[in-house]
Amino acid sequence: MSPHHYNSNAKPTALLPETVRRQSFFTPGTSSKKAAVFIDGSNWYHKLKKLLAVPQPGDIRSMRPPVDFDVRTFATELVTPETLTDIRYYIGKIRRIRGDMKSETLYGKQQKLLRFLQKQNVHLGLGHLIAYPDGSFHEKGVDILLAVEMIRLALDGRYDVAYLVSSDTDLVPAVEECIRLGKEVVYVGSSLHGQSFGLSEVCTKTILLQPKDVLPYVPLKQL
Repeated sequence: MSPHHYNSNAKPTALLPETVRRQSFFTPGTSSKKAAVFIDGSNWYHKLKKLLAVPQPGDIRSMRPPVDFDVRTFATELVTPETLTDIRYYIGKIRRIRGDMKSETLYGKQQKLLRFLQKQNVHLGLGHLIAYPDGSFHEKGVDILLAVEMIRLALDGRYDVAYLVSSDTDLVPAVEECIRLGKEVVYVGSSLHGQSFGLSEVCTKTILLQPKDVLPYVPLKQL
């Protein structure tokens, strides 16, 4: 992966007291537990967009989530002290329509994102993105794919703890099944994007991110 400079001095400090991870107290990999991070790409984008829109000290202006957000380091530190074994990112694949400017633009941006994630050794799960007559786009099959892989990897013993970065309550049955299989599931939501109380109720633990928790992984050129 080509080097990127990140704001490594801005340590995450704003997690809620009952879920806070004091990262300086831990060394990644000190726990025997294996952790996998499952990211609902569209849900995560909107979470991150709201978190980055909050004005910060030092004249950090609101920004769109950058393609080169350091997902790998974010996930590694999120799961500490467990050992990160897998990052899985799920998104609806944009169909390229040659000659259609909107389609070409969206396709190009998504391809750039997918290439960067692949360079970070992030496993991609691709659903479908369906265009509606009103010009809007809707994902199909993404939540089903995420749910199936959470359960499949649990059955295969690939993780002890799953970190679910999504607020989609459709995933509640999958979470319940993974817990029935003896796994822990941590719901990772946003304090600014509408907490899923359905997921908070069934998950082993809840982490609600605040702006300070994501800024360290934004490239400095974006700040």
